[in-house]
Amino acid sequence: MRNKIIAALCLIQILFAGAAAAETLTLGSCVRTALENHPDMVAAESKVASKKAAVGQSAADSRPQIKGGASYTRSDSTESVNDSGKYNASISLEQSIYDWGKRGLKIEGAKLNMDAAEAEYLDTRDKIILGVKSAYYNLNRSIRQYEVAKTRYDNYQKRLLWAKSYYEVGTKPKIEVTKAEADLANSKLTLVRVGSAAEQYRAQLASSMGIPMMDIKNVADVLSYEEWSVPIEQAVERAVLNRPYLASQRKRVEYTETLLALEKKGLSPEISASAGYNAYGSAPFDDNGWNARLSLNIPLYDGGLTKSRVEGAEAELVTAKAQLQSASNEVMLEVRKAWHALAEAGEALNASLEAERQARETYELAEGRYEAGVGSSLEISDAVESYALAQTNTILSLYECKAKRLDLEKAMGGLEE
Repeated sequence: MRNKIIAALCLIQILFAGAAAAETLTLGSCVRTALENHPDMVAAESKVASKKAAVGQSAADSRPQIKGGASYTRSDSTESVNDSGKYNASISLEQSIYDWGKRGLKIEGAKLNMDAAEAEYLDTRDKIILGVKSAYYNLNRSIRQYEVAKTRYDNYQKRLLWAKSYYEVGTKPKIEVTKAEADLANSKLTLVRVGSAAEQYRAQLASSMGIPMMDIKNVADVLSYEEWSVPIEQAVERAVLNRPYLASQRKRVEYTETLLALEKKGLSPEISASAGYNAYGSAPFDDNGWNARLSLNIPLYDGGLTKSRVEGAEAELVTAKAQLQSASNEVMLEVRKAWHALAEAGEALNASLEAERQARETYELAEGRYEAGVGSSLEISDAVESYALAQTNTILSLYECKAKRLDLEKAMGGLEE
């Protein structure tokens, strides 16, 4: 029964995903869907909850521990005169009074672990957003490239019709028709490949949202260029302050510092107190009594265990600090590379736009000449290919501007939805 319910819920999710995908998806809606559905987000949230619970577990040692119990015992023997049985009930309370700061360090360590988990959660969030936006931009790019390939195919269809008409009236040789048919076939192959790439990016976008079977149809186009810049020094500063990965590494350093301080207190005394009340007898509460105790526990020698633990904690602290420095270096390098890549993408876009303008003019002239019957097949083929290539380069440049900006924003940390 349970398996049937799960299967029904999965079917409903797939049907709902298919219906929702019929609408035009925006980038923002895709990101929100991913943050709500992606299993990595669920895992990161659960990890934070687990570390939060560990803080409560550490704090529990500082609170009173109360225990209670009751029993009834009955026995019989040949020598027994009275076999009425015996009752016993007790309640006790134990409280750690002072442990020279060990309890506080344990709680602080648990809190730092929770903070590190929260930073990892934010890092996971950035990765999810990065994956969605990257897939979305790739899908935008592939759709535009498909449109270019379709236009190229249509242009070759027109050229084939013209070549046939010229051949029929005797103004062009048979080779014009043959060449036009070959070019049309090649453009059809390109159209199929580009269309397949678009479908693959649709699947990638669905997977990045955590709904791999979602059938995506229409998405809003966001590849238009937007002027955006940030000084490189400011970008590096923001990354050092905001990058969740670095925040997580810093918390690891603080945790190992706390662990070292805790291990150094391995031979510290502990003071505890306890009290209890006991009622017992042949009948409930025939006899009763209470007890109280104050204890001082002073460890004298543990065979070098504390010394070894301190040495291990010191080594872990050195490792954590080195890893933090290495992570900082990697992040700063990532920011600088992303910044320069974005600047290069902007310059490349300007060149691509100019090349596309010139290629369009050349194509229009060549098309007019061929339509008038004075142009050659080589001239029109070169013009069609050059124009399609220029359009593709412009699309790639627009995509690169989006992708490199995304890389820079990811490097700085705190990606926006």
